[in-house]
Amino acid sequence: MRLHKGKIAIVIIILLALFPFYIFINASKVGEKDSNTGNAATQVDVAKTAKPNKKADDVAEKGPSEDTSQQAGVEEAAAKIEDSPATSDSAVPEPGASDETKKTNDNNGFVVVIDPGHQLRANLEKEPVGPNATETKIKVSGGTTGVATGKPEYVLTMEASLILGEMLEKNGVQVIFTRTTHNVNISNRERAEIANQNKADLFVRIHADGAEDPTVSGFSVLTPAANSPYTKEIYQDSLKASQMIIEAAAKNPAVKVNGVKFRNDLSGFNWSQAPSTLVEMGYMTNPAEDKKLSDRDYLTKLIRDVADGILQYARYKEE
Repeated sequence: MRLHKGKIAIVIIILLALFPFYIFINASKVGEKDSNTGNAATQVDVAKTAKPNKKADDVAEKGPSEDTSQQAGVEEAAAKIEDSPATSDSAVPEPGASDETKKTNDNNGFVVVIDPGHQLRANLEKEPVGPNATETKIKVSGGTTGVATGKPEYVLTMEASLILGEMLEKNGVQVIFTRTTHNVNISNRERAEIANQNKADLFVRIHADGAEDPTVSGFSVLTPAANSPYTKEIYQDSLKASQMIIEAAAKNPAVKVNGVKFRNDLSGFNWSQAPSTLVEMGYMTNPAEDKKLSDRDYLTKLIRDVADGILQYARYKEE
């Protein structure tokens, strides 16, 4: 019996000796398990971070993705818009974006007086057609009216003049308007004298045409005639400016160009001491052309051509 109890005591002693070892082994396994779990979590985080890098690598190997190409196109278009001296609050080409316009860097010394033709009410009183002239003409007529749009000429000429003025100013030209509202009373002689008083380098008159025949259409530029006794000193420069505007407009396939026409009976020319040109944008008595002149896109491109011609003339005078 004593022997049996002795054996039990030995077993208990052995077990007590092995128990700390058992605890140590289990603790090591638990630590190993926790360590593996932490590594797995870290691998997930690394995978999430590496995913965009893998996409970047793919782009580098395969070339720009479709999205990258589209973004490049947007940036290129934005750069072109920034280079364009243009302004518009609608989705149309901004004014003054052509190559001719971009060539002019500094025209701060060049003065253009822009005359939006006509006004709210005609003035049928008469004035001399030129200095010391016995012949007289009405001071300012009422202009024509769009047969399709119902728009008065004085409204259209103001719209076009403001576009032109902004284009020129963005290219360094000093711009002066004879009028900026419709309710004025300024005769053709007085408009020319505004150009004289401001020592204009060019007097630009903006008009639209009219005819009894509704099929007549086209863009033209009027210029002082060689045989006018009032415009001898400005004849050559006026003609040069008029020709340059016509040449610029002729590059526009959407515009029918009729050419340069000579006039000796216009008070606005005869009283002007500055080289003068009169732009007839088109016929408001032609239904199709009348609608085009009230289309912002068409008008902007047409006036851009006028601006290009004026800027070319400015460069010519600087040479």
